[in-house]
Amino acid sequence: MPIIEAFNESDLFGQAILFILAVLSIIAWSVILRKVLLFRSAKTASRDFRSIYQNYRSDPLSLISDDVHFVESPFYELCDEALSSLSGNLEEVMVGNPKPSPHKVIARAGLEVIERNLDRKIAAETTRLEKGLGLLATASSVSPFLGLLGTVWGLLVAFQEMAARQSAALSVVSTGIAEALVTTVVGLIVAIPSLVMYNYMTSSIRRFETDMEDFASEILGDVGKKYLRA
Repeated sequence: MPIIEAFNESDLFGQAILFILAVLSIIAWSVILRKVLLFRSAKTASRDFRSIYQNYRSDPLSLISDDVHFVESPFYELCDEALSSLSGNLEEVMVGNPKPSPHKVIARAGLEVIERNLDRKIAAETTRLEKGLGLLATASSVSPFLGLLGTVWGLLVAFQEMAARQSAALSVVSTGIAEALVTTVVGLIVAIPSLVMYNYMTSSIRRFETDMEDFASEILGDVGKKYLRA
């Protein structure tokens, strides 16, 4: 392997740069795999929960009595937050004439409380999905500069060897040139997939955030239709 051969021929500084790049690569790929699996499970669970929720739109509180749980779904977390807030803001009033019966309603102020809680929950779920993406951004931005540093260092070594031996023969400068080239290659190998996946995951999370906002509006509409005080 050319990279391994260049690593063995490099000096301590060049090897340190390659080692740091290797660590960044491991971190970046572990984040990529973890986030892809997390986002895939969140999307699948949310899609399934949203399909089930359609059966409860006429009375969202019945989700609690039926003990419906989708712990991996941010949509479920939104619904659970809304229903918890709804339960805490319901008031019992007597409705009907001539024989009034108790009926649970919520005031406009209570509905606004639910809306604010949903906004906070959306922000929390978005932050949870974004957790770790900063490492990808760091890897994609730092790796090329580390590669460039290794390249400059390798060229410096090559020129020093030329000056010390008073020769520009390939055997004299090959070590420095190999070190210069390999750090650039490894830096790009780390940076390119990190940058691609960072942009992909960021745009995917933005779209998912929009879907959560739409679902939150749907929940608010259903709660208002069923429980809002006339």
